Amino acid sequence: MSPDSGDIWHDNPFPLIPVARLGPSADLGDAPVEAADSGNASIRTPVLAELSDLVVDYLADRPAGGRRGRAIALVGRFGLGKSHALREVYATLAGQPDNVAVWIADEPVQDMGRMYRDRLRGPGDTPEGRRGFEELVRDYYAYVTANRVDAQGSDPRLGALDEVAAGLRDGSLDPGKVVSALRYDPAVIHTHLLGTLGEVTEHRRFAIALALLQEPPFTRMVWEWLTGGEPAEPLRERGITEAIGPSGGAGGPERSAAGIHRVFDALAVQGFLHGRVGRPYALLMDSLEKVLDWPDESRRAFVDAFERLIDIYTSRGGGGLLVFCVSPAGLRKLRPSVHERVVQLWPSGLDEQDTGRLVAAYVAAGGDSRAGAHRPAGPFGPEALRLLYELTEGVPREVLKTCRQAWQLSEEGEDRTVREVTAAKVLAAVRELHERVSRHQVAQEVHRALDLGQWRIATHDPVPTRRASPPGTPEEVLYWLAPAPDACLAVVLTDSVLVADDAERVVAHVHGLRNAVRPQRFEALLVVRGHVSGPMQDRLGRMIGSRPLVYRQGDFAHSVDEALRQLDKRLTDGRQEQGLVRLGERVRRGLEEQSAQLAELRREMAEWAAERRPEEARPAGARLPDRPGPQAAAADLPGAVRSRFQEALTVLDVITRDRVDRGAAEGPGGRAGAGSPAELGTVGCATVVRALTEKFRGAVSAWHRTAPPGTPAEDRLGELRRICREYEYAVEVLPVHLLGSAGPPHPRTAARTVEALAEEVWDALSEARSAP
Repeated sequence: MSPDSGDIWHDNPFPLIPVARLGPSADLGDAPVEAADSGNASIRTPVLAELSDLVVDYLADRPAGGRRGRAIALVGRFGLGKSHALREVYATLAGQPDNVAVWIADEPVQDMGRMYRDRLRGPGDTPEGRRGFEELVRDYYAYVTANRVDAQGSDPRLGALDEVAAGLRDGSLDPGKVVSALRYDPAVIHTHLLGTLGEVTEHRRFAIALALLQEPPFTRMVWEWLTGGEPAEPLRERGITEAIGPSGGAGGPERSAAGIHRVFDALAVQGFLHGRVGRPYALLMDSLEKVLDWPDESRRAFVDAFERLIDIYTSRGGGGLLVFCVSPAGLRKLRPSVHERVVQLWPSGLDEQDTGRLVAAYVAAGGDSRAGAHRPAGPFGPEALRLLYELTEGVPREVLKTCRQAWQLSEEGEDRTVREVTAAKVLAAVRELHERVSRHQVAQEVHRALDLGQWRIATHDPVPTRRASPPGTPEEVLYWLAPAPDACLAVVLTDSVLVADDAERVVAHVHGLRNAVRPQRFEALLVVRGHVSGPMQDRLGRMIGSRPLVYRQGDFAHSVDEALRQLDKRLTDGRQEQGLVRLGERVRRGLEEQSAQLAELRREMAEWAAERRPEEARPAGARLPDRPGPQAAAADLPGAVRSRFQEALTVLDVITRDRVDRGAAEGPGGRAGAGSPAELGTVGCATVVRALTEKFRGAVSAWHRTAPPGTPAEDRLGELRRICREYEYAVEVLPVHLLGSAGPPHPRTAARTVEALAEEVWDALSEARSAP
């Protein structure tokens, strides 16, 4: 909209702190509350509609034998409108023609006795609620009296007693007057009432208190005890010796746990009273996840008592409505069996259309006579609304906070009028809201993370500072880390990444760093001071290879340390993979070199099979002569080392010749083709391993010849260790398990012989060189 269109808005209609809570009653109704931070606009989302249907269905449920109870959990992260939905439930219950007993806990606290006494709101807080509760107990009194009348039978002097019993049950007769008129013993009726209430409440102390509630001398004392006070002396004389909750926070975990159980007992008892006669009642509880911060014993006591309350509410005898708000982490603390009894509703962010409706509702509520003809979303144009939705992901609290800030940035003149809220103002509002912590503070948190993990900072920067932190851009390399040789890890700080241009600039910077440090292995941890939407985080993760870490107040240093450890592990795994690739390449080249030898071997086998004549059997246990080969290069090796190599080569020669002889003997018609692919594979493997062993012996001999006398230096031992490891790696990737047995003279298999060769050579040479 152009600024001269004529539409002008004045006062900012968006709340400063858009937080809904079950707080003062003035903030719960439909009437607008001026300057109420929680606001009054409501968008009927699918979750809110489903919740409303569940509540209406509960209120309409009037089956014989008791009302069907239900427990509903509103699950999600902060700002999605869970508390707002809970207020809508309260409004529905408060609007019923019949008084519905409702208990409200805005949040649980560890001192549950104080919470019950001072903060839990229920029917006992108002005269109407107290009268309703006393009438409920009087119904039980009438029920007991009616049973006594029925037990008396017919009496012509007293008229039709069945009509009296019916009048007591339907509430048209006063049970106290009936007891007086029929001259019943009040003590007997009280005893029957106590027994009935004991069965209903499943709690002796509450049964005594509720039975005394009907007697005027005790009514005030019982109400004082029911609302959390200490019991009066007459109540103590009758067995009620403790308050429902502890009188203070002292007493340790045991006292706290006891208070938690007593408070939930009171809620369960009051629920039983309503549920057994089919009357609706509800408990609304917000912020259940705060229990996660309690000490272990108090937290376990609360979770156990809360799960029992869920069982009571959802049972046929309970028949209550329990609605509570909880985070996903808090829900996981409840046992899986409880999850099956709870209806879970997961609010999500608004879609783009509902985001526009929310903005329009607040703009309309804040309009005045000085404004022109209002558009649906007031000064917010389509592009601003689209950007608002993308950046906030439709989270209602973020939407309202951003709208208020963007409105302030759009105010003009002394009268602070607003003609248009542009997309640029929305971007600026997001930055101002989320970039309030200085870059210096974020850098300090990163430094604390390095101290926490004892990270090694590189001795020199692999990229010049002018290129790593270009002037005039928000990208800055805070630290270069050297977690391993030939590897580097950069911690890059940037501001909010909101639009595609921001993302492309960051990606280009990280890719430039990666290209500058080649051939080193490189990873980057991108720390964002500000805001990044979920889709933008995914986009950055795909383009730079790791997800960005957005600064959040709290234990951010541990988050940085954990992210660095994950990237360090990736570098380590990459190094191992590169080593395996290089080893595989060497093995491939070796196999290619041996392919020619295998072809020559097959040709010789064919010629040998064609010309071979029966030979005399060799004596059992006779050793084949050593295969001729270059021996001079290994003559100067110590005897123990030379014998290890000779044994391994002899074992490989025995296996090769045995397979060749077997193939020649089994070939029909003297043809060499009788050798199976498995036999040829074994021969090929033995040939390759023999060539590797010869090469290993040559490298060890060369090392031994060039080593000076005496104990070798550390670098010389390191060279020998490298030679031995290369042989080990080469043997590990070959199928040496196919070689089988080495024959009777050898106690070990051929595979074990070549696998242990490098270790035995290392031990023998290191001991020989270090000997005086």
